[in-house]
Amino acid sequence: MRAVAIAASLALAAFHLWTGLTGVFESFLQRNLHLLLVILAIAAFALSDREQGTRLRRGILLLAAAALSVSLVYNLLNATHFANRMAYVIPLDGLSIAMALLGMAALLVVSVLMMGRAFGLIIVVFLAYLAWGAGLPGALGHRGFGLSWSVDHLYYTKEGVFGIPLGVSATYIYLFVFFGAVLDRCGGGQFLINLALALTSRLRGGPAKASIVGSALMGTISGSAVANVVTTGAVTIPLMKRNGYRPHFAAAVEAAASSGGQLMPPVMGATAFVIAEFVGRPYQEIALSALIPAFLFYLGLFSAVHFEAVRRGIPRAGVGAQVRLLEGSFYLLPLMVVAAGVFVYSPMRAGVMGVAAVILVALGYGLLRGELSRLPVRLMEGCESAARAMGPVAIACAASGMIVGVLSLTGLGLAINNAILAMAGQSLLAALVLTMLSSLILGMGLPTVAAYLVQAGVTIPALIQLGIAPIPAHLFVFYFAILGNVTPPVAVAAYAAAGVAGTDPAHTGWTALALSVPAFVVPFMFVLNPALVLQGGLAVSLGAVVTAIIGVIALSAAIVGCLQARIGAGARLLLAGGALMMLAPGLLTDATGGALILAGALLGRLRPLVAPRTDKGEVAG
Repeated sequence: MRAVAIAASLALAAFHLWTGLTGVFESFLQRNLHLLLVILAIAAFALSDREQGTRLRRGILLLAAAALSVSLVYNLLNATHFANRMAYVIPLDGLSIAMALLGMAALLVVSVLMMGRAFGLIIVVFLAYLAWGAGLPGALGHRGFGLSWSVDHLYYTKEGVFGIPLGVSATYIYLFVFFGAVLDRCGGGQFLINLALALTSRLRGGPAKASIVGSALMGTISGSAVANVVTTGAVTIPLMKRNGYRPHFAAAVEAAASSGGQLMPPVMGATAFVIAEFVGRPYQEIALSALIPAFLFYLGLFSAVHFEAVRRGIPRAGVGAQVRLLEGSFYLLPLMVVAAGVFVYSPMRAGVMGVAAVILVALGYGLLRGELSRLPVRLMEGCESAARAMGPVAIACAASGMIVGVLSLTGLGLAINNAILAMAGQSLLAALVLTMLSSLILGMGLPTVAAYLVQAGVTIPALIQLGIAPIPAHLFVFYFAILGNVTPPVAVAAYAAAGVAGTDPAHTGWTALALSVPAFVVPFMFVLNPALVLQGGLAVSLGAVVTAIIGVIALSAAIVGCLQARIGAGARLLLAGGALMMLAPGLLTDATGGALILAGALLGRLRPLVAPRTDKGEVAG
């Protein structure tokens, strides 16, 4: 069965590399083939990984995968007919309706098994609204749609299952996920971790800062919070504990840092490609727009662990990291190739070029180290890792297409927009808070790309209607969907890190949330001041970045309660108030915020809190 899983993974890789080089097929054909290969890989992994899940669960997954495969094969055999057919005008025959119902039901079952009941429940609610929403009163109702019309819209047009989300998965996303997986398997991931350790080993609280730098670097090739936790956390969490950090704090740092990896180009948790399609802007623009928010996210976290190290008296002790920077630096070449390829060519071509660069670098290292015979094994492992990672992404994109289809067919999105505007009372701040809460709730229980897709047709249009530019509006939702990974009660990244650290998951989750408070402020900053997502001139953006940096550092100091020494409540309030004043753009707010921060810093310097030391040399409290 393992051979079947490997064969399915290789087929998926070959299909995408071929279309990346020669061009994609007709969209309906491309998306069906992509989803078919993904579901075959999912079934193969279910057969080969018998220790994962109960026999009943694997059996249900296999039956659903078989049913979905039958429906997709039917689509492929009739791809020319469906591509050329006039939707809604030429009626569907009975077999086509039956195959569509079979495919959607099977897709719903697979999505529940892979992403949890919450995602499945959301889809069921939307489908129920499509079926019975005509009976609802007022603006919530719709005019009613027959079975044939509904099935046609959701399954045989580009508005539903085979719409934009799956289209992005079938073109851009896999190539970048494959690039990251192959680079990691060929040694690039370990080099990035070693590089982070070497860069931070002489800094106070170095292992915690290595966790942040390493997770940021790993985020450029992974884009998965839990994957980052188990990869970098296995190295950095034990080092943090030995360096004097409490276990739950070490796990919280890793969880927060790993979650932010989804903001780092080029992968960005696969969501940047979807955002680009919805906004109608090039992927390059989305990636560049996310750079400053990502920097501010990690700056806030970096500042928090620094102040914590000062507060607890953690010394500048090197961790003894050894890395051959000159030799290992060739692993940075594929990242440079991808970055250049995205701006010079296209995302698909850049992904293929990146994979080719990884193979060339791995080939060179194999010759130098006498390990050339292991290269095919590593490439196969990369194919398998990419196929496993693509399963949830592709299924989320396909299943969420049903939600998008219901919104576009019934006009529910407009009704929800109006409801949000009514609740917010035309207040931008109230609308932002409501959107933040809904994004966090969805981000707690869903993969980031799924949480974003649910919001794309619901709350984002309301924000745009209130005057927010499209890119900041989309990034606002994306950012908070990421922060759902460290928001209790379902902080999946924090719980994974707690398992590595051997500490209490709930305590870890709340600590990760506290560390991430500066990150909660950043989206409000770039929505109110779009210069932070490069929506404006260079001079305006530079000025906005300077004030944002000051605000984020001040807020981190206020949360931890430390500057050069522990500070009192008065200084913390002044620092926090000044940081929040810098949320809104403008000389007056910036000057007021700067004055408050300066006053807080002076008060903290004049009246530091001297805490008694414990026997272990740590600051008490």
